[in-house]
Amino acid sequence: MKTMKVPYQATSLVLLFVSGFVGFESWKMKIYTPLGPGPGFFPLCLAVLLAILSIAMFVQATYGKPMPQSDDFVADVKAYRKMGAVAVAVIFVVLFLEPLGFCLSMLVFYLFLLSILDRQGWLLKTAIASIGSFGTYYIFTHWLSSPLPAGLLGI
Repeated sequence: MKTMKVPYQATSLVLLFVSGFVGFESWKMKIYTPLGPGPGFFPLCLAVLLAILSIAMFVQATYGKPMPQSDDFVADVKAYRKMGAVAVAVIFVVLFLEPLGFCLSMLVFYLFLLSILDRQGWLLKTAIASIGSFGTYYIFTHWLSSPLPAGLLGI
């Protein structure tokens, strides 16, 4: 009988590496400023928390009761295509956030993801994508006074 011991151990080691990277990068920023916590404070806290949780996951996987591996542990081709589509969509947002602006980039991102991952109608998808992109832009720029890239729309 196959168990989840090795996959959990591998996942915990990857997460520990990610926490180390985030912690290292956040240490380069200011941890504390005269006004309070600096830009590196919360990423450092999250990195420490992720490191603790990944170590706990490794210990539990190594010394805890082994969980059986399900028969459908490896996904089918369709699921891998969806994972690849999500990765491509994230890369699209990274590349086009500045030139297109937040609203257009996120609108395309949401519409693409909802069409790939969901089975709802186009009217609902368009409403969710519009609220997610334009609504988030409005909240961040007007209520929270955080500038987001305007791009082509200039809003």
